[in-house]
Amino acid sequence: MRKVLHILGYFNDEDIAWITQVGRRQNISAGQFLIQTSVQLNSIYFVLGGRFNIELPDGTAVAKIKSGEILGEMSFIEEELPSVNVKASEDSSVICIDYEFMYDRFKEFSSFEARFYKAISLFLSSRLRGVAGKLSYGKAEMKESKELKMLESSIDNATLQRIQIAGERFNRLLSHFS
Repeated sequence: MRKVLHILGYFNDEDIAWITQVGRRQNISAGQFLIQTSVQLNSIYFVLGGRFNIELPDGTAVAKIKSGEILGEMSFIEEELPSVNVKASEDSSVICIDYEFMYDRFKEFSSFEARFYKAISLFLSSRLRGVAGKLSYGKAEMKESKELKMLESSIDNATLQRIQIAGERFNRLLSHFS
């Protein structure tokens, strides 16, 4: 499941309108770094299009990121420098939301802060479950059909509805920033 569905599923329509006001589109050329190890990060990024590689400082690829993912959330939460590089593997585009705008919104709307951190915690929980599931199968990747069957059997109706709403919200962001 893409990160954006975890995040946008907990946001409301006012939050999406706010993102369209403060967010800005940034184009990243293939081979260009979006995030660099140990370089101060000041924004959270929603990937609109393209692909990115997550790399260790030595250049070892550890993950691939595509449209609908979010980057920079860990440095935002931990207030730490990035520990990996994020490099565009093809021409890509993102929505940037500066940390200062996030903090200002938190001050103005504590309910937004609660929604944001709830969404992030659920996303991180889901990521950890996914990693644990992959390790328990003894494979680097689960087959897509197996993953879908597990997903379908374990999602309740409220979560499915939240995912559908999140998908609609992401499509609105895509339309606005296109």
